[in-house]
Amino acid sequence: MSKWSFAPLIGAVLLLGAVAEPALAGPYAPYAATPGEAAVGVMFDAAPAPSSDRAAMLGSIDALPDAATRADALGQLSPRSDSLLPRLSIQTMDASDREIRSWLAERRSIAVDASASVPTSGDRTIHMMLTGGVKQARYKGRTDRPAADSDSRSLRFAIDVTPVRGFILGATLGIDGLDARLDRAQRPRITLFTSHIGPYVSYNNGRFYADATASYTLSEYKLRRQVGWTGFADRMIAPVDGDGWAVSGEAGAMVRAGALRVQPFAGLHYRYADVSGFTENGGPAALQVAPFRTQSLRGALGARLSANVAQGGWTLRPSVEAQWQRELRSRPDSRIEARFATRDLPIFTLRPTRLARDAGLVNAGLSATWNSRTTVRLGYAGEFGSDRHIHAATLTLGRRF
Repeated sequence: MSKWSFAPLIGAVLLLGAVAEPALAGPYAPYAATPGEAAVGVMFDAAPAPSSDRAAMLGSIDALPDAATRADALGQLSPRSDSLLPRLSIQTMDASDREIRSWLAERRSIAVDASASVPTSGDRTIHMMLTGGVKQARYKGRTDRPAADSDSRSLRFAIDVTPVRGFILGATLGIDGLDARLDRAQRPRITLFTSHIGPYVSYNNGRFYADATASYTLSEYKLRRQVGWTGFADRMIAPVDGDGWAVSGEAGAMVRAGALRVQPFAGLHYRYADVSGFTENGGPAALQVAPFRTQSLRGALGARLSANVAQGGWTLRPSVEAQWQRELRSRPDSRIEARFATRDLPIFTLRPTRLARDAGLVNAGLSATWNSRTTVRLGYAGEFGSDRHIHAATLTLGRRF
């Protein structure tokens, strides 16, 4: 046979090699170690032939040395970095609510200890409060949820009036700024700015009290997501909006034993935070994420203990508080639906691991009140769960007019 008889066969092979897509090492789903990684792997396995950019990204996954590193790459391509967004917003709601309820406890103590010459109703019973605080929080990583370290600053203003004895009606306005670093990132991955506005009300008859607070929260996030492994790196950024509601109720007894005050109480706290849908700006790893949310309903049991020490015109008031909270909803966090921003691949789903249902909360503070009118308070608040530790310090200035 002449060598020229092989020419058509050789040409066909070369043409096939020129037009064929690069061979990939899928399927990817078997490498997954979590449900979120599996969702990404199944999506890739079911997808049509990838574009050149995505083919290079998948090729770099194929070149990784073992199943563990390939699973980690699949996890980075999921929206797991976004799973804590509504929780961070709820963290600011909790901080605002606890500061207002601490102020109400302070107000009750001021009213009880006010001298007979100070009125307890009428236009001279207006109170104003200004609080500034700093907070640090650490969330431990869980399945399809990143570890996070955050720092935040807050400023809050409140004004209330006592139209009749024992009744407080007020409103508050506050802002919080938060920076969070996820996993091993060295710079903030999430920047969050929230503003809160809402009413509060309290009533006591000297033996029992009841408090109620409500607020609306507007959240503005800026996400900076980085993915990378040997042979591939991408950076994404996205501005995101969200909002939420917080409602709390608390009732308890007021027991006096000399200079000591004891307030056992029970409470119920509802939180709702949503995240608007968004599309990341970036390379082949950029995602389009549908709206998602978190709802939380927590019950609480606890007690406060305080003591009043009079020194001339000053009254010093040390106080401590401890409470236990439990999440009452079986599934507070919604699933997160996402797809790649190019929209040429199917939607996949991430259901992040929820936070631990039980947490212990502690408060401690020292107040100094001058002539039952001007109060300065330094306080600490902590939240401790099996997967999170949150610490906050506040400085509060209050004035009776």
